[in-house]
Amino acid sequence: MARQIATLRLDQCQSAPEAVGAYQRPINALGKKTWTTQRTAQRDAALAAISQRYGVFYFYSSGCAACEVFSPIIRGVSDRFGMTVMAVSIDGGPNAAFPNYLIDTGQFQAMGMAGKQVPALVLFDTVTKQPMPIGYGVMAADDVMDRIFTLTNTEPGSDF
Repeated sequence: MARQIATLRLDQCQSAPEAVGAYQRPINALGKKTWTTQRTAQRDAALAAISQRYGVFYFYSSGCAACEVFSPIIRGVSDRFGMTVMAVSIDGGPNAAFPNYLIDTGQFQAMGMAGKQVPALVLFDTVTKQPMPIGYGVMAADDVMDRIFTLTNTEPGSDF
């Protein structure tokens, strides 16, 4: 039975590959590696170009251990792509990675964020004046970059 299913799947892949989606996002190891390499290059090129239109609001608290870990990550992404990051302190305290921080005077709420969970990242489109939440908590630099790329360069549902 398993052999029959595998044979049917192979026939489907060969006769109508566009219906399977394996060519849009490959499922085998070599295809995944190739896709990932190409996607990273596309992402990096796009991120280098978006700094004119988009900026990032980074909300943190000076007593937050996760923020202490995340701040240098965001600084690294900012420096690598020339993106403007506006660090906003929820509690008024400083940030070693962002010495020119602002104190929250309503920005968190104005971005549509609820509560006071930090760290929090929001992408801001200066053309449409729309905030787009990137995420909460500590994220790897690649995750932040992937999320910004997805928000700015892909149509909903087109990348899966």
